[in-house]
Amino acid sequence: MKNQNPIVKRVIDKFTTIQNIAEVFVTGQSAQRGLLISGDAGTGKSHYVKQAFIASNTTNKVDYQKSKTFTAPALYAKLWENRHKGDVIVFDDCSLESLTGESFNKFVSWMKGGLEISKDKTMIGYEAATKNKLFEELGVESEFSFEGSIIWITNTRFDKLEKKFGDHWDAFEQRFIRIQVFLTKEEKFMYTNHLIETIDMLGKNCEAKEGGYSDEIIEKTLEYLYDSYEDLRDITPRIAVKVADTMSVYPDMWKIILNQSLYENE
Repeated sequence: MKNQNPIVKRVIDKFTTIQNIAEVFVTGQSAQRGLLISGDAGTGKSHYVKQAFIASNTTNKVDYQKSKTFTAPALYAKLWENRHKGDVIVFDDCSLESLTGESFNKFVSWMKGGLEISKDKTMIGYEAATKNKLFEELGVESEFSFEGSIIWITNTRFDKLEKKFGDHWDAFEQRFIRIQVFLTKEEKFMYTNHLIETIDMLGKNCEAKEGGYSDEIIEKTLEYLYDSYEDLRDITPRIAVKVADTMSVYPDMWKIILNQSLYENE
């Protein structure tokens, strides 16, 4: 876009990179099959991944897992279901790093084996003393070659992940293309304004409310964010939707509600 604000452009370029990589993954063209995206909550990580699938008309090929907790057997079964080349699993805010003990060790082993860059097939496996009902229902084999792709979207910073993975981190993260998108408050503010004013995020292109919000509410939201962003605890597209919705639903008390929920000194 001509004369686009350079700060906004920098943010958009980061997210566009995510979309472009995700599009390549879903076509199965890349030898690299792991994408690890870390960044602020509510800024658009998930949106741009989904846009990749929409743009490439491959939404039906993607197994999108949102905010779920996995046991080791359930995770292994999910890998089995998406083991073929061109299959893509998205773990969006699934806190895979929260697995503990032997379950965590299995998870690390499967990622290292399944995402190995090699022309030879690498097998991953699961051994258990007793039969697993889920495995029986799905016909899951105790060993198989995983040739699909994995996109892991998390709010956890890489330095915290490194502490969790310990000695496994180097081998683990080398299996992934890593993208970290943590923005300054100024970047968040200007990018959010861009989405409202240019993309009409709160109007006709609103994903939170059918038909979007009125022009009056959108204008009041922009004014509120402009006047308050330096004092807000955070400012993201998700926060902008929260402001607009609160103004719309609670016209007589929206200031009280927002003052109690959005500020550092609440």
